[in-house]
Order: sequence, then structure tokens, then C-alpha cells
Amino acid sequence: MAIEPSIRGVPRALAMDAWWLDTAPPGDGGRAQGGRTQPVSPSFLGAVLALVVLADLLFWRQALGISVVLFAAALFALQVAMTRAPAWRRPALLLGLAALPALDHVQPLSLAFLVAGLATSLACLHRPAAPSALLLQIALGFLRRLPRSWIKTLNPRASLTGLALQTPNSRVQTLRVFARSWALPIGGSLIFAALLMQANPVIAQLLDLRLDLVRLLQRLLFWFGTAIVVSPFLMPMAEPGPRGPKTFRFPVAVLRATFNAGSVLRALVVFNLLIAVQSLTDLSIITGGAELPTGMTLAEYAHRGAYPLLATAILAGVFALAARPFLGEHHLIKPLLLAWLAQNTVLCAAAALRLDLYIAAFGLTYLRLYALIWMGLVAVGLIMALVQVLRDRSNAWLLVRAVILGVATLYLCSFVNIAQVIAAQNVTRSAPDQNYLCSLGPLAAGPVVESGIGQRHGDRIWLEGCALNVPEVQDWREWGFRTWAARRYVLRTESAKGEQ
Repeated sequence: MAIEPSIRGVPRALAMDAWWLDTAPPGDGGRAQGGRTQPVSPSFLGAVLALVVLADLLFWRQALGISVVLFAAALFALQVAMTRAPAWRRPALLLGLAALPALDHVQPLSLAFLVAGLATSLACLHRPAAPSALLLQIALGFLRRLPRSWIKTLNPRASLTGLALQTPNSRVQTLRVFARSWALPIGGSLIFAALLMQANPVIAQLLDLRLDLVRLLQRLLFWFGTAIVVSPFLMPMAEPGPRGPKTFRFPVAVLRATFNAGSVLRALVVFNLLIAVQSLTDLSIITGGAELPTGMTLAEYAHRGAYPLLATAILAGVFALAARPFLGEHHLIKPLLLAWLAQNTVLCAAAALRLDLYIAAFGLTYLRLYALIWMGLVAVGLIMALVQVLRDRSNAWLLVRAVILGVATLYLCSFVNIAQVIAAQNVTRSAPDQNYLCSLGPLAAGPVVESGIGQRHGDRIWLEGCALNVPEVQDWREWGFRTWAARRYVLRTESAKGEQ
């Protein structure tokens, strides 16, 4: 069955050629009626051209900042204008929530949220009545195939160029359409510009072209790349195929072929005893003051066990998923599985205590802070697994909530100035590692100035043997809330010290 474009002005041939509308190749070879491919609509070309111009203004030789949020908003607004969609408020709110991390600070995590939010909001724009699960599936399918769409756009036979036509007559027709649409504005603008250059020396100076061929080539490549990147976002997104969304199915048959209720029961007994010994040992050392082996310090003990205990807790969660199909085959499996999950939650807390002791001895780093966050996630996941067993929920129930928990944690962490948190912790130490403080970058400057370890001279904060740059926004396109707040922190701290 033929597929018609859902965006007004997009030709049928373009829709048939687009990979995101159908998994099967078009039956008519991408030809319109009469065996000719119709030219790309002026609205689509105008939208691509507008985005290329905006990208040049926002990104050319500029660091990323609020510019990425403005560009995403402009792309969304163009889609609203092209589709004339009345239900745009919900997708706009979704895009706004996804853009908040990038508005705070541009980093790989915030950019990932922005791109994913943009794809989901565009899917919601085209199908406002679709359920959330379907919208997510459409957006994920679009993002998964996005590199393929860029490669297809580079294909010289692709319809996006408007020149991959089937016959010489159709090629002439396309050029005539283009000339009729653009000859007057382009030619008239050149004539008026030439006349104004004669009458106005200021405009003549502004339009004085001193071409640097290398730089011009770089800029042309930037424009071309921008057009390739944004084109798929201006097209309609396909709904899933007739099979619908894929559902997770735990390999129960494989588990039953490999294990049985007796082996699971015996494993739970042995595993619970091992974890009980480990937990009692940790509690006796960390809280009870028990003696360590000869030659081992408390910091070494903490570092030695933190990460292995975390790995043990993760494996415990996997084992709990594998043991669930056997719950009804023996009356002791369920209570032993609940005890196993509870003990591993305690084990996760013990790993966090060990890591905290190690941080107190050697300071905080990115890896140690990330490990603490991960330990908290694993502990909450084990608690959810315990609830799953108590309420007799499926493994899919648990996995969906685990994914939501992980995404929500990443979203919240994208608003945290990790460098500042690490610096604030390390400057309180008696002998902080100043080289490491400098490696944290300008966003860590506030606590360093406040502690008195570093002194500002010009645009740099000097420590022993190294220096930190003062947070600064060189251009409005680079603005980010986190950089602005870090700079305010430094200036406010210096002002307070000056008043004293």
C-alpha cells in the first residue's frame, strides 16, 4: 500500500524514498505519476536553509552553550509551522524538560537528553494521541536509524537533493521549478546589494569579500554537514511495524534446562551463609572496632573491598531474576530469596561505608563519587527486587522500573556541578592534592577561592604549581547556567573576603 507524506508540502516520492516511513523498498521505485520524481517542496528546502543559516550564526567557531537549546527550539518551531499541528503544547513541554540539562551545562549527558527529547517531542507532535510507550518506540527507532538516514542522504540518487531524477525531462522540470521559485529573490537581492554598496560605504565595507579559500571550504562543509544532520528531523517518523513493540522475555526455558528447584534452593542456603559471614565481619570492623590483619590499614581495607562488594550485589540481583521462576516449586525458596535480597542490600551499604572511609583517607574523585551513586542505585534496585518477590510481579515489571530509575538518576545528576562537589570535599582536607584540584577545571574554582588555598590574579586562580581559570562566558552563545553560577560563586566569595 502506498504511503503518503504526513507533512504538508513533502512530495510522495520523497516520502517513499525515506527509510523511516517503511522498512520495505517502495514499489514504484520512488517515481511520481508519469514516471517522474517531483522536486522537494519549497517549505522543506526553506526549513533546511533556515536551520543552516541559524547553525552558522550559533555554532561556527563558537563553543557550545545555550546555542544548542536555541537550535533545538528553532527546529521544533519549524516542524510546528510546517505541519500546522494544533497540539504542540505537550511536545513543547517535553522538549523543554529535555533541554533543561543542556541549558544548565552542555556535556555529553545533557546533549543525549536533548537529542532524545527532541526526537520524542517530534514523534508526539505528529501523533499526539499515541500512548507514551508507542512514542518512545518511535523516537528510539528514529534515533537508532539516524546514522543510516545520513548515509542515505549522501547517496547521489537520494530525493533529498531534488536532482536524483529518472529522466532528463524531469531534471529540466526541477531546474525550472527552482528557477521560478528563487530567481527573483536571489537575483533581485544581488542587484539591490550592488546598488546599496555604491550608495552606502558602510554596507560596502561590510560586504567587502576577502576570501580565505581554506576557511571558505571549511564553512561550506559545515553548511553541507548541517543540512545533512537536520534533514531527517524535518521528516515524518514511522510507526512501528505490524508486530508492535518487542517485550522482554526472560529465558525461563533455558534456566529450567540448566537448573532445577533443588539446585536453586541449595544455592540460596549457601549464598546466604556466605553473605552473612561477610556482613558480620564488616560490621565488626567498621562499627565495632575489630582488629585488622597485621600490616593492613583501615584505608586499604576499605579500598580493597568496596568495588568487589558492589560487583557481588549486582550479581545478587541477576541471580534473583534467575531464581524467580522456581519460587512456587519449594516453600523455602521464597523466604530464602527474600533473605538473600535483604542481605545484599546490607552488603551494598557496607560497600558504601568502605568507600566513604577510603574517601576520608585519600579524597574524593570522579570515579569514587560515581561509585557511590552506583551503589545507591544498586541498593534501590535490590529493594525493588524484594518488592517484586513479595507482590509476585513479573521480571518485566522490575526491569521497566529499573530503567526509569536509571534514567531519572542520570537526569538529576546532569544538573549537579560534580567538579564543584569534589573540590568542596577535597579542600577541607589537611593536605589536598592541588594538582588534582587544578585538573577539575574552572567549574571547581569557587570552593578553591573560598577555602583560601588559591589566590586570584587576573583571570586565573593560582595554587602551588598550577592554576585554575576563572569561570567566564566569552560569548552569549556559550552561556550556560552552571558556568554563570560558578563565576558568581567566585565573585561573591572575593567580595565577601574584601569586606572582611
